[in-house]
Amino acid sequence: MNPAENNGPLAAAPAALELKNITHHFGGLRALCGVNFTVAPGELAGIIGPNGAGKTTVFNLITGVYKPSKGNVLFNGADITGLRSSAITSMGIARTFQNIRLFKELTVLDNVRAAHYARMKVNPLEALFHAGRHRAEEKRVTEQSRALLDKFGLGALAGDFARNLPYGLQRRLEILRAAATGPSFMLLDEPAAGMHPGEVEQLMAFIRELKRELSLTVLLIEHQMRLVMGMCTHIVVLDFGMVIADGPPEQVRSDPKVMEAYMGSAR
Repeated sequence: MNPAENNGPLAAAPAALELKNITHHFGGLRALCGVNFTVAPGELAGIIGPNGAGKTTVFNLITGVYKPSKGNVLFNGADITGLRSSAITSMGIARTFQNIRLFKELTVLDNVRAAHYARMKVNPLEALFHAGRHRAEEKRVTEQSRALLDKFGLGALAGDFARNLPYGLQRRLEILRAAATGPSFMLLDEPAAGMHPGEVEQLMAFIRELKRELSLTVLLIEHQMRLVMGMCTHIVVLDFGMVIADGPPEQVRSDPKVMEAYMGSAR
């Protein structure tokens, strides 16, 4: 007998990410109110909105920095609401931040190695006494880190200190360091902030390549409309902590509520 006939229609695959009725307060200040949206597996989606709209708060709720006052965050169908950030990372969600958070005094290679350490399979005693298993893990981490840098064009800079890299390359290194945690889902918080047009073009190509080669789902926050409209297939627009538009770029671009939020015609 066909399993579908026995058990009914096969269930649809869960969304890679789903926010269900998310509300969040900071004391008496409401940052988000009833936020609902989904990101499909393999999608490159974006969140846009004026300053103070709640975009980074959404990222902080997804990654466990905050626990929502109300609502749920689901990742691949599993409820991750309120889990520790380390647990969420281990499940396959990685992120970058608005302000670059590299280890500036470490080399490019060691920045990537640092992210790999979260997945090392040794106990503290093995690490303390440099046991054989620890040495094997160190070798594996170094080889994987070098391979990641080589694959995405930073291999020649492995021995350089992170502080000496041009701004655009520091951004790429930060993204690669997040990728070294082995995610299936990547959150990028304003990756093009402070970049000139040429750097933005290079970053767009880099993100596309990373997404393709590592089979990632990507959700980004960005103010550079050129990047958002040129890359994202799905855009969520926030204003005053609420979703005012959710759809493909061409639909969002012409939405009167979005134009009002950005142009302030009714304020």
